[in-house]
Amino acid sequence: MAGLRVFWTTASLAMLLAGCGQGEGAKAANAEPPVPVLVSAVREAPEAANVIAYGTVRSDKEGALSFKIGGLIKSLKVDTGDRVKKGQILAELDQREIDAEASRASVQVEKARRDLDRIAPLLEKGFVSRQRVQDAKSNYDMAVADRQTVEFNRSLATITAPADGVVLQRHSDVNEIVAAGAPVLTVSQGSTGYILKAGLSDRDVARLALGSRARVMLDAFPGVTLDGVLRRISATSDEKTGTFEVEIALQNVPQGAESGFMGEARIAAKPVPGRTNVAIPASAILEGHGGTATVYRLDPATSTAELVRVTVAGVDGDDVLISDGLAPGAEVVSAGAPYLRDGAKVKIVTDLAPEAAGPEPRS
Repeated sequence: MAGLRVFWTTASLAMLLAGCGQGEGAKAANAEPPVPVLVSAVREAPEAANVIAYGTVRSDKEGALSFKIGGLIKSLKVDTGDRVKKGQILAELDQREIDAEASRASVQVEKARRDLDRIAPLLEKGFVSRQRVQDAKSNYDMAVADRQTVEFNRSLATITAPADGVVLQRHSDVNEIVAAGAPVLTVSQGSTGYILKAGLSDRDVARLALGSRARVMLDAFPGVTLDGVLRRISATSDEKTGTFEVEIALQNVPQGAESGFMGEARIAAKPVPGRTNVAIPASAILEGHGGTATVYRLDPATSTAELVRVTVAGVDGDDVLISDGLAPGAEVVSAGAPYLRDGAKVKIVTDLAPEAAGPEPRS
């Protein structure tokens, strides 16, 4: 019995000591100083409904120039970026073959003329029929028409600039054989207007309408915003990229802009039904996986940080767009999150530098 009493006394003492230890630990946890953090307000992001497109500035009026007949390119007198004047010779075919065709056509005309001249007087003497004379006249007329066709084709064996402009693209090179009608040069045709051409996915195109306003920024002119209007949406997608080409007519284009400049356009579009996006700083994101991420949301009633999972809708500059998990007006921890755990007390500061000697990041 004495041994049993000693056992229960020892056990009771151990339980008492353990209880005291737990109580002191809880008090110590509650006594932990709040973690200094920076917070940012969750704001509405109506601009998130915009469709963002990246494209190239082109002349408002341009054309692909080609030869009417196929052949061997003898000379190309311009290159991409060169300025040209109306009537300037840009490219020529080797005309030896077409010269031979022209000579043959001239011989055929001369032969048909001699045949006609020989038999026409015989009609009056009754030595030939009227039909034979008419056939000879038809042969002569066809030979003349063939010669005119060859001469016309020969005149188009040279490409000349239709207007003052700039060579936008060179598709071929000297000594290359090109087919009839194949583009050789793409040249702007004197218009002072510019457009931005870009490719968009079917999901973005479905949210756009002709006439939509756009804000365009060119890489060559940082800080300058151009106005634009969506004027064309391709009816079919590109076979190689699967994107739909759109054209945005640009306004107030700065002096010095040229075809080939790169730019970004934000096109006003209809918002996605049932989805209101908000924006938070990218620094507030703790970790992301696919379309979701985690952030610390501030509970102002208890001054604690609550770990919440959000749905990411996209990125807009230094902001991350959130479609679910946060409401406008809430506050999220934008700096100091590595030192937090779910439910931790926080102290809102405006500068973390004085707190640099604070607690170590929590594991």
